[in-house]
Amino acid sequence: MPPDAFPEIAPLIAAAKADRIDARVVLLRVLTDLFVGRKLPTPAEVAQFSALTEPLVHGVDAQSAAAVARKLAVHPETPRAVIEALLARDDEASYEVLRLSDGFDPDALDGLAETGSRAIAVAIASRDKLEPSTACILAERAEGAIDLALARRPDPGLPGDVMTLLIARARGNLDLAKLVLGWPPLPFLDRCSLFLEAEPQERAAIAAEASRRAFLKRARPSPLARQDIDGAILDLDAADAAALARMLASRLAVQPLIAEAIVADSTGEALVLALRSCGARPAPIVSLLLRRGLHLSRSVERIFALDALSRETSGAAAAMILQAFARTGSRPTRHVPVPGPTRDADERIQGTPRTELPLAAAFRRRERSR
Repeated sequence: MPPDAFPEIAPLIAAAKADRIDARVVLLRVLTDLFVGRKLPTPAEVAQFSALTEPLVHGVDAQSAAAVARKLAVHPETPRAVIEALLARDDEASYEVLRLSDGFDPDALDGLAETGSRAIAVAIASRDKLEPSTACILAERAEGAIDLALARRPDPGLPGDVMTLLIARARGNLDLAKLVLGWPPLPFLDRCSLFLEAEPQERAAIAAEASRRAFLKRARPSPLARQDIDGAILDLDAADAAALARMLASRLAVQPLIAEAIVADSTGEALVLALRSCGARPAPIVSLLLRRGLHLSRSVERIFALDALSRETSGAAAAMILQAFARTGSRPTRHVPVPGPTRDADERIQGTPRTELPLAAAFRRRERSR
């Protein structure tokens, strides 16, 4: 090993000791910066970097190790021994390597996604490139943190059944719904299905789009039907939320829980759409809102906004939105890994069951091409 592969480190180590700074942290960070700054390090530099860095990785704090891991995980020439040392820490540095490195075998990632800890699964879900089988395994774990990591991907690129499952789970989950609604290619009916979880601007956009799409579907109820629903609204005890929910469940043929959620929506927008889809006219709707409680009638501007929503949203448009967020989602098919002769042979030789796959063992050896 040539002693002058990294001649720049000697004065820095001396300065760190003089200032009573942990020389290991300084040495690890400096060596990492020097190494990643060389696009094509020589074999001597790679060998010395591995010999110096591997023991340092085990002795520094988690924050320093994570900072180093973020740089080394994406560098194509990082020695395998250093990567394994970072994985063996089983902390934030390990998860950064798992999230960023492309040196993992897909089958190994499937195994870790299925049996690894929640933190490991979140790291895998955050990878830029994710195989469909891995995404299905992660989604089937039905853990909130993993769902958020999948939905937070800049370019979701998820299988259709996984996206359907996340959309269904986003109902009632404001954090997940906010991420799902941010997906650029999200179909309109899926946006409608998250109406109760949407922000005011998104709700207004959904209502406007529904009115545009329903422009040619002006299915007006008969005058007698209008009088019937208007009379029922005016005769209803507005303070009785349970009675209002029962009326909606009966007239709209929705599940009682959906009707209760519509009534409980503090903005009043879902209630307006539900009543409009029943055929109710704006005047009785506003009358009901005014009698509903102080949380709505206290704000004149809010009542005006709800009145405008009831006038601008046709019954067909309201029914389109209601039908979307009252439906139920489906689960993706269960992923069953296909056993291969290579995997079975490896397990027999190593004697290590797949459920105990360590992080370091999952890393694929990277061949250097000179």
